[in-house]
Amino acid sequence: MSETVDAVVIGAGVVGLACAYELTKRLDTVVVIEREVGPGREISSRNSGVVHAGIYYPSDSLKTKLCIEGNRRLYEWCETHEVPHQHTGKLIVATSTEDEQRLRTIARHAKEVGAGELRLMTGREAMEQEPELRCALALHSPTSGVVDVHEFIASLVHEIKEADGMVVYHTEVDEIRKSANGWVVQTTDTTGSQMELHAQRIVNAAGLSALDVAAKSGLPATQRPWRLYPCKGSYFALGAGAPPTRNSLIYPLPAGGGLGVHITADISGARRAGPDAEFVDTIDYSVDESRVARFADAVARYLPAIRPEHLTPDYSGIRPKLVGPEGGFADFVIANPTSQPGVVHLIGIESPGLTAALAIGARVSDVMG
Repeated sequence: MSETVDAVVIGAGVVGLACAYELTKRLDTVVVIEREVGPGREISSRNSGVVHAGIYYPSDSLKTKLCIEGNRRLYEWCETHEVPHQHTGKLIVATSTEDEQRLRTIARHAKEVGAGELRLMTGREAMEQEPELRCALALHSPTSGVVDVHEFIASLVHEIKEADGMVVYHTEVDEIRKSANGWVVQTTDTTGSQMELHAQRIVNAAGLSALDVAAKSGLPATQRPWRLYPCKGSYFALGAGAPPTRNSLIYPLPAGGGLGVHITADISGARRAGPDAEFVDTIDYSVDESRVARFADAVARYLPAIRPEHLTPDYSGIRPKLVGPEGGFADFVIANPTSQPGVVHLIGIESPGLTAALAIGARVSDVMG
């Protein structure tokens, strides 16, 4: 079977859905292809659900620009579409003199890039607000918050369908090839049925599989120099006996290529510690119980009353990092190769991808013209 459509989006994570939504504003037929049983089953639903402010990233990076724009867009979307969310604010804490200087540097940078109104708090101020906390200095970010990721995803799917778009699950992309009038996307579903979609525009938003999709599209190896390093982040739930916290989001300073093991509370108030960072070769979402002591030690640096018995394994996610264990900054890749007119590849869309999703969708729509 074959069908002609205006655009095909590969991947029904939050970023792919945001791209599809933007494309439905100006195209008649947009189809999202997803291999899983439903939307957002990989990266999108396996994170902290935090709405970031854009504090940490280089000023000229896509991560900074799209996070700050996405923060505004996401809150507006949640208000309009009645998606549960909270402007909780976030505390970033420094627990030593060395960390204190780093935090002041982060605060200056965040103000320079426009990451919302920020306030430095003395250790005493922070600990008056958060009695179980131990810190020398804290930075409060009021524009940070949390969102119900599943409801956000559901709202995107709803809007796509309302605009006569389609989201097709249980379907794998086998091949993408150039045609006289654009592109042909060949797919197979779980029943073995094959379909050819003829489209002028393709968005590769396949997350952990984005490089595989780029290869299937025939993009020459010289034009896809990226490498993805799957990085697993585990979460442990805080039990009822864990030391109480008043702030929903408490973060240490960034470390090890991530934002450090932090405390979050979701819309329901359930508290978690995580994620850590473990580079892996296979996709495995189990949580290793033996990591609990390391988690407790990490959290105890700023919440000293925490104990391993306060933590139980919860869930994990795997991030498509563009840098390995050696660390360093890598920006989002939004590639529109000259050899592939009408195709956009999204590579390495990790944190703050959830916050930036709607801004990424708008950027991709603009790139496609």
